[in-house]
Amino acid sequence: MIRIYLEPRVVVKWADFIHTKPRFSIALDGYVKGPPQFLIQGPYANFNHHEGVARIATRSTCAQIYYYIRLGLLDTFQKKGKPHARVYINDVDQDACLSCWLLKNSDKLEGLRFDNLLVQMILFEDILDASAGAYPVHPDNPQIHRQAWVYEPYTQARADGSIYRMSKKEMQEILQAVCARIDAAIAGHAQKIELDTRYEKIGGGPGWQMIREEGPYARTKLFSQKIKAYVALVESRKGRYAYTIGKMSPFVLFPVERIYDALNKAEGLFSQENCWGGSAIIGGSPRKTGSRLRPEEVQQLINDCIKQEKRR
Repeated sequence: MIRIYLEPRVVVKWADFIHTKPRFSIALDGYVKGPPQFLIQGPYANFNHHEGVARIATRSTCAQIYYYIRLGLLDTFQKKGKPHARVYINDVDQDACLSCWLLKNSDKLEGLRFDNLLVQMILFEDILDASAGAYPVHPDNPQIHRQAWVYEPYTQARADGSIYRMSKKEMQEILQAVCARIDAAIAGHAQKIELDTRYEKIGGGPGWQMIREEGPYARTKLFSQKIKAYVALVESRKGRYAYTIGKMSPFVLFPVERIYDALNKAEGLFSQENCWGGSAIIGGSPRKTGSRLRPEEVQQLINDCIKQEKRR
């Protein structure tokens, strides 16, 4: 049996995961901080594409899960001839929800053709998630409107900021709602919705913009307007802020990792489980607590980093 264990905003190290979780445990999409890993003595597995990897060259978590299931993952994670795993997640975004659905519905993956709707959903999510939404998808593409409907329960919660303080029960409700829409989509009953791409520019600097996201697809519009690096304020509440930092590709001169270091130093954050971080092209503020830095402080620190980078 595949069981999903949702622990909102929890991030652990691989060593702690394999020493504290029971055998047959799988971590998804940032629950364990670090690159994909597998330990057959257990077994244990971590599927991730955020830290310690070349983001664009690494498949999204759902694509990793799809390919590994097809290549025999559940021959190892099984008991009495049936799939068996405890699956740990800390969020219910598009990648995590689809990964959970795939693990729970592995029997539906046998013999799928590449023109199958489910395979198209996986590959489309892979393209978008691996590039942190930067891949230039034409807004008239029917697939993005179908995916927008499938993940609407999550994107609405992210857009209004409630996702950053949701309880486990509330997140479980989103996971269930998204999985139900995946079922409907592959049964041919998907709906399509228009993309809400609204955002407000609130700052920035040389080669980048700071925005307040008003719609869940604000970055789609941002990248279409040739903005290649950004900081998005996605939630502010009671002196705490949630930010996303990103750039279109590693070839954009925006020193994301230097920026993480500067922001962590400014906040006195040194714990790997709660700090600014991510990959070389996208990351953000601490998951557990958010940031205490106001937008104007973040802007100044980033512009200082850019000046230092130019002097190197």
